[in-house]
Amino acid sequence: MGTVRTILKLFSISLGMCLSTIILEGPKNAFVLLKSDAAFNCTVSKPWSVIIWIMNSTPVLTVVPKGPIITDPQFGQRNYTTQDSFTSEFIIWAVTLKNNVTVQCNIQTDGQQQANLFVQVAGTVNFESKISSVVINHSTDVVCKAESWNPHPTITWTINQKAVDSKLYTSTFYPASEHLYDALSTLNLTLSANAEVRCLATIKALPQPKTTELHITVKPHNYESSQDRTWLIIAIVVPIIVFILLLIIIIIIVVCCIKRNKHSESNYQNELRKISRRKSLEGTGNDPKDSGLANFGMSTDSVNDYQLSPRPSPHQVDSRSWKKSNDTLETPAVPASNHGSQKVVINQYMVNMPTYPRKTRHVTAV
Repeated sequence: MGTVRTILKLFSISLGMCLSTIILEGPKNAFVLLKSDAAFNCTVSKPWSVIIWIMNSTPVLTVVPKGPIITDPQFGQRNYTTQDSFTSEFIIWAVTLKNNVTVQCNIQTDGQQQANLFVQVAGTVNFESKISSVVINHSTDVVCKAESWNPHPTITWTINQKAVDSKLYTSTFYPASEHLYDALSTLNLTLSANAEVRCLATIKALPQPKTTELHITVKPHNYESSQDRTWLIIAIVVPIIVFILLLIIIIIIVVCCIKRNKHSESNYQNELRKISRRKSLEGTGNDPKDSGLANFGMSTDSVNDYQLSPRPSPHQVDSRSWKKSNDTLETPAVPASNHGSQKVVINQYMVNMPTYPRKTRHVTAV
């Protein structure tokens, strides 16, 4: 009887172990890019009753045979069923840096298994300066810069698709912000032929590294010196040409200003002459046609304007006011009370001319 009881007891224990639910395969660590989706799988044996997904000790999703119980829209679930097992896929939509947590799969009867979620950021990678050519067998530093990564990336180099020995380049990393990092990698490059140089930056969340490349042409030794001479010539000739052009422009401007000033002065003087002549004509009260061209003492309208009279006797003209001349007409001083006419001697003849008060004119006979 004792032996039968022992056999029955062992059989019941074995049957209980077969009927209990166990975790066949728990979740694995995941490296996910920022704003992408993360997924964790938990495979359990049949029959199962409940699966609970926990993040940082907080239940966030429960799965029962009837379906998932979702309390947060950021989380979701898909399931895959086989004859002997059930797989629950826990999904976190659009992960953020706050989702760097521990994820647990719990079935209550067989404990739990956990994994870690690592949210990473893939930044940019570029060369600090674009180098298109180098001198043959001449050492040149090429700098690759990776910006805004989390964590800081691993940087490697290739030349013509062949990996470069890590001893030929150095990389430094420094924080760019609270959660992001920058990196600088400097490659000491010596080429004997044209080459394609590539810089690669990678993190675990990236399926393929981010790359940037340069196509570098190798020049002979004398190319650098010829380039230096060319730049020297340009540096000397260009300032001289610019100076000459500026000098020519300044000369043209000065000449134009002088001509403009002369033209303005000439117009101004002509206007002054016209105004002076007009005032003179208005002062005499005669029309320009009646007063002569420049001699205001004679009229062009008639020769009878001058009345000739016999040569006066010495007592008629004061010897101090009359001077004998064959070519010059002179008028003696007229008393203040004489407002009528004055006597003029023309070629030893007396001429009576109209005059204005207190004005004496000298007239030259033509």
